[in-house]
Amino acid sequence: MRKPASLSVGLRLLLASQAMAPLSVKLGLVQQLGAEKAALLAPHMPPGQLRELIMAMPIEFAAAVTTHLDPRLILDTYLGLPDSLHLEVARQLCVDGAFATAALYAECLSAKQIKVLIYGINDVDHVLQIARHIVDMPLISESLRSFSTGYLCKLTEAAVLDRNLPVAAQVLGGLSLARQADVCAGLQPATLRRLLPLLLLISGDGLRKQLPEAVLQVFEQQWA
Repeated sequence: MRKPASLSVGLRLLLASQAMAPLSVKLGLVQQLGAEKAALLAPHMPPGQLRELIMAMPIEFAAAVTTHLDPRLILDTYLGLPDSLHLEVARQLCVDGAFATAALYAECLSAKQIKVLIYGINDVDHVLQIARHIVDMPLISESLRSFSTGYLCKLTEAAVLDRNLPVAAQVLGGLSLARQADVCAGLQPATLRRLLPLLLLISGDGLRKQLPEAVLQVFEQQWA
């Protein structure tokens, strides 16, 4: 894990002077610093004070700070924030197009918390753009296990339109073979023909044995 960056003399003096300051004063000064300097300051603050400050920040500013801040530097504080705040910041990051940052912060959460984020974001395209930057695909697969087959089909179709089929294959490949077969049965024929070779490559013959005959016929038509 990387270490927090060293603070300038000015920021160290500011940090020391704010220990007993009212929250409104701290919040005003941090916003005056701007998002980048606030991100430098965050890892050096006592966790309790940092949490209080984050909870009071406008969501737009909190999201801007995250784009400059490695979540691992404030991990305990971040994990102690309410899921509702995680969702608000994630939504703002999506609005800002900061999908890589949203992914970096999401990967610090549990599968259950990511599920809450996906439900709350409620935008397949945004979920897909975040997934592009996820490294821990098994975590995403676990978070999606309880989602409906219809939603998983919708997510997969969006991945095809976004030319990002490998992400869909990796996510679906982490589900049970029965769930994979259900999703395959709900896809458009053109999508199925592109996705199924990737899933079969991941699962081998196990998935083939689970697929309905109608699905196999659609897939095999391209080779006829």
